[in-house]
Amino acid sequence: MQDQPELPVESVPGQAQHETPQPEALEAPGESGEQPELELALFDEPEPAPDTHLVDLALILFDRTQPLHALDEESRHVLGEAARLQGMPVSLRRKKPLQAARKLAERYALMNDLSPEGLEVLAAVVAYHHDRLRRKDFDRLHLPPIRQREALTIAALLRIAVGLNSSDGHDTLIQRVELSHGKMWLVVDGPQAASDALQAKQGARLWEKIGYPEVEVVSLEEAEIQLMPFPKPYAEIGIEPEDSLAEAGRKVMRYHFAQMLRHEAGTRLGEDIEALHDMRVATRRMRAAFEVFGEAFESKILKPHLLGLRAIGRALGTVRDLDVFMEKAQLYLETLPEEQRHGLDPLLAVWQEQRQAGRAVMLAHMDSPEYQAFKHQFNIFLHSPGAGARFIPQGAPVPTQVRELAPMLIYERLAVVRAFDPLLANASIEQLHALRIEFKKLRYTVEYFSEVLGAKARLVIEDLKVLQDHLGDLNDAQVAADLLREFLDEWEPRQADLPIHERQNLEGVVNYLASRHAERHRLMVTFQSAWKRFMRPAFRRNLASAVSVL
Repeated sequence: MQDQPELPVESVPGQAQHETPQPEALEAPGESGEQPELELALFDEPEPAPDTHLVDLALILFDRTQPLHALDEESRHVLGEAARLQGMPVSLRRKKPLQAARKLAERYALMNDLSPEGLEVLAAVVAYHHDRLRRKDFDRLHLPPIRQREALTIAALLRIAVGLNSSDGHDTLIQRVELSHGKMWLVVDGPQAASDALQAKQGARLWEKIGYPEVEVVSLEEAEIQLMPFPKPYAEIGIEPEDSLAEAGRKVMRYHFAQMLRHEAGTRLGEDIEALHDMRVATRRMRAAFEVFGEAFESKILKPHLLGLRAIGRALGTVRDLDVFMEKAQLYLETLPEEQRHGLDPLLAVWQEQRQAGRAVMLAHMDSPEYQAFKHQFNIFLHSPGAGARFIPQGAPVPTQVRELAPMLIYERLAVVRAFDPLLANASIEQLHALRIEFKKLRYTVEYFSEVLGAKARLVIEDLKVLQDHLGDLNDAQVAADLLREFLDEWEPRQADLPIHERQNLEGVVNYLASRHAERHRLMVTFQSAWKRFMRPAFRRNLASAVSVL
């Protein structure tokens, strides 16, 4: 998913940090017994001047987060009054903190626009801010639940605002407030912005605990990295012969990352199975790129990104595999007479149920904080030239550029594929599956560098695709046969518990299993001719011509 809509933007100041509260229990209505003296006693001193910087900051936070909390104008006035009162001198002497907070409000606040419930909300916010209430005490107040949440939200905004000027410099500015990557970002600027940002992050814990998005407070400089927009699809990868291998790898991954994001919305919607297919292909090509370009990076830098790709790949894979099996089953049914086309109904019903369950798991993963964090961190990595690149000593005669390394990487992959040749006359299905994986890696490697290779690279890729598709169809037939056997094995015991007249005839499924075995046999028998075509001298000449331009 792309970034969420940006919240309105405005520059504002910030104010002082509040210490971590150590509150005492609120006396419940109707309870008796001695309680610690908690009332906020007021002094007969001149009214201190309110911190207008803090008030302004709190109100701007209210305005810019309004799409999240949806509070009204009276709530805004309560926050402004709470910000004015937060610095008033108080002393803890008697019970009933709400009464004391109410007296403080009555003495100093501009009460004209507050309803009685608004006054109660203000008293609760003031008492909470002075550590006299805990969050769990709010459900014991004489306020309906919606006003309790209002008070907690206002208290949370006040804590963030107070944190933003913990340096007492009154010069930290909020440049932006926006939603991005599943978080709320406060972009701040000023001489003390870095230290104030840390305190505001601490102050945001209440905001997060009551269900609002996690808050990140960052400087302008850091925001340029942290809030880097997700890439749009590129027309081409953009590799140059002079690129370092690390930066070429970064370009490849960024290209396919953009493709993955492009198809995310369609995958979520689920109306076109090709969107899921294309998104899954993009994740596979990025994972393959980690192998091709991995030596150019520090492994510990790549590892968390690879784990994220594997997780989304697994989530997509279950649904995509079932799409393929059901699509091929439909094609098989179209070859049958009309009266036999319901023979796979029991099988397709089970596969459809499994697909729905798989989609639920897939969507849950795509909505998870882990997936959002992966996209965010991977995006930063892909837009940070030099990040994670392995150290190369200056002056050392070490090949680092694409024109130096691409031929070697391609021919290394080709060598692994050709090493299967002695095994293929008697190859097992497992060996052919392993060869399919190596073919895919070889094809992807040639495609990654195709922009800097010669014109014959197109012919090379076409030959590789023919053999890869042949092995892919063979693998699909084998996996489908395994699933059909599993279905039949599980179906028989369930049928045994039914009355005889209710048991279903699975002749259609058995016949389909036989067709999958026949398809697997055909593909294994014809593989030798496909392999010979791949091994012909013309393929090697085309590859040599493509690589020679480097």
